[in-house]
Amino acid sequence: MTTSVTLIPDSKSRSVSGSVMRTRKKWSRLFGLSALTVAISACQSVPLADTSPTVARPNIPLNPGENYELYGNNQVPSSLAAVRWQSFYSDPKLKALIQMGLDNNKDVKQAVLAIQKAQAQYRITDSNDAPNLGLNGDYSYGASNARDRNPSDSFNVGLGMAAYELDFWGKVASLKDQALQNYLSTTAARDTAQVSLIANIAKSYVNLSYQQKQLELAISTLQTREESLRITQARLAAGIDSKAPSLQAAASAETARIAALNAQSGVLRAKNALKFLVGTQISEDMMPDPAIPSITSSQVLSAGLPSDLLRYRPDVLQAEYNLKAAGANIDVARAAYYPSISLTGNLGYSSSDLSDLFKSSAGSWSFGPSIRLPLFDAGQRDANYEVAQIERDQAVADYESTVEAAFKEVNDVLADRATLDARTQAEYRLQENYQGLFDISEARFKAQVDDYLAVLDAQRSLFSTQQSILNLEQERLNNQIELYQVLGGGANLGAVAVPTPKYQNLVNVLDNKTNKQKAVNAVEASKGPRIVTAQEAYLLEQQKPVKVVEQKQATPVDINNDNNTDAYISVVETTTEPADSKVVQP
Repeated sequence: MTTSVTLIPDSKSRSVSGSVMRTRKKWSRLFGLSALTVAISACQSVPLADTSPTVARPNIPLNPGENYELYGNNQVPSSLAAVRWQSFYSDPKLKALIQMGLDNNKDVKQAVLAIQKAQAQYRITDSNDAPNLGLNGDYSYGASNARDRNPSDSFNVGLGMAAYELDFWGKVASLKDQALQNYLSTTAARDTAQVSLIANIAKSYVNLSYQQKQLELAISTLQTREESLRITQARLAAGIDSKAPSLQAAASAETARIAALNAQSGVLRAKNALKFLVGTQISEDMMPDPAIPSITSSQVLSAGLPSDLLRYRPDVLQAEYNLKAAGANIDVARAAYYPSISLTGNLGYSSSDLSDLFKSSAGSWSFGPSIRLPLFDAGQRDANYEVAQIERDQAVADYESTVEAAFKEVNDVLADRATLDARTQAEYRLQENYQGLFDISEARFKAQVDDYLAVLDAQRSLFSTQQSILNLEQERLNNQIELYQVLGGGANLGAVAVPTPKYQNLVNVLDNKTNKQKAVNAVEASKGPRIVTAQEAYLLEQQKPVKVVEQKQATPVDINNDNNTDAYISVVETTTEPADSKVVQP
C-alpha cells in the first residue's frame, strides 16, 4: 500500500488581499508535512549503509616476489601486454589481416554497437536530472454533481512540468552511477572481443602456413613412395623379389596419398577460417608462406608481475565494472526506503469559454511538491534490497572466478612454454636418427641384405617425425600468440572515454564539481575490489554481522487427498546477528 500526499497551491491565490499571509501559511504547512513524512520514514526499518570495503579472495599467489618471467632474468621487464599489437607482430601480411579483421569482423562490430547503446542508456539516465517540460491542452464538459442542471465547458492550455524528483537520498545519482559502470563494462567487453579476434587471426594465419607445409611434406613423401613402388614393381617383374615388397610399397604410397589429401583439406579449412575471422575476401598475395619461422618481434617476452595481469586483462576489468554496477544497485534499493519528493508545475490559461481562453484574465499557474511515502508493501523493498545484495555477492564471486581463470590461463601457457624448446630439439634429433636409419635401410635393401619392410618402417617413422616437428614449430608460434592474449595483449591502451553528466539534480546544483572532477571520481569509483590473502579475508569476515536464513514449517498440505502430508507451506525468515555471536575458529 502506498500513501501519496500532494499539496498544490490554489491557482486563484494570486489575489492581492492577504496573498502574503496565505503564502506563508501554505509553505509553513508544506514544511511541516515534509518534516512529518521524513519522521515517519525514519521510524521504518531502513538498512544501514554498508561502508565496509568489498573484499575479493581469489585462489592465486599473492607473494610480490613471484613473477612470470620466461627466461629467469633478475630484472622484470614491462609486461608483454603493454606492447601494442602493431609492435608485437612483425609479419606485414598478418598485421594487414588483423587490421582488416578489426574493421570488418561482426563480433567486434556488435561490441562497438553495445558501447553506443550503453552511451545512449547513460544519456537517458542522466536526463532524469533535467525537468521534463511539455505543452498540454484539454477540454472537458460536465457538471459538478448529478443534480446540476447547468453543465459547463472547460478549456485549458499551458506549459507543464511533470513530476521532477528531488534526489535527496541519492537514488537518481546511484542509477546514473550504475549506468556509467555498465557503459565501462561494455568498453571492456569490446576490448575482450578485440583481444580474442587478434589472437584468433594470428593463430589461423600460422595454422594456414603450417598446413601448407604439411601439404608440401605429404606430396614430397608421396612422390618418394611412388618411386619406391616403381622400383619394387620392377624388381618383381624381373623376378628379383617376391610380391610382398611390392604390396608393402603400394600400401605405403596410398598412406602418403591419404595424408596429402587430408593436408589439402586442412589448407582449405584454414583459408575458410581466416576469411571468416577477417570478415572479407582475402587475395592470394595476402596468404602466408609455408612454415613461416616467426611472426613476432624479437624482443624478450615477459609475462610481468601478477598485478600487471589484473591491470591489462579486459575481462578482469569488465568483472570489476560489473561489480561496481551491482554496488550502485544496492544504493538504489536502499533509497527506496525513503520518501520520494517530486515537483510539479503548470503555467498557462484556463477558461470556460474558448473565445476568452487567451485573455490576460484567464492566466493560471500552479506549482508544488508531491511527497510519497510507502508505508506497507508486503516486504517488497526488503526483498529488492536483499536481491541487490545477492547480486553484489554474485559479482564478487564472478570477479574472483575471472581472476583465477586469468592466472590459470597464464600458468598453462607458461607450462607449455617451459618444455616446448626441449621437445622440439628432441624431435629434431629423432629426425636425424630416422633419416640415418632410412639411408642405411635403403642401402641394405639395394644390396639385397634386408627386405623392403625395414625401408618402409624407416619411411613411416621419418614422415611421422617430420610431421611432429611441423606441429611443434606451429605450437611454438601459437604459444607466443597465446601468451600475448592471456596477458591482455591487443586491448586498447588509450584512455577510456568516460561520459560525464550533462545535467544536475536541483539538490546538487551547489556541489561545485566540474565535469573533470566527476570523470575522475567515476574512474576512481570503477576500480575493482581489494584482493587480500586468505588470512586477511578471514579476519574481515569475522567482523561482519551474520545473516541467518531460517525456513520454518507451517501448514501441512495433502496434495492427492490420501490423508498423507505431501508438502509444507513454509515461511522463510531472515535475521541478522552481531559479529561477536559467531564461533571463532582457532
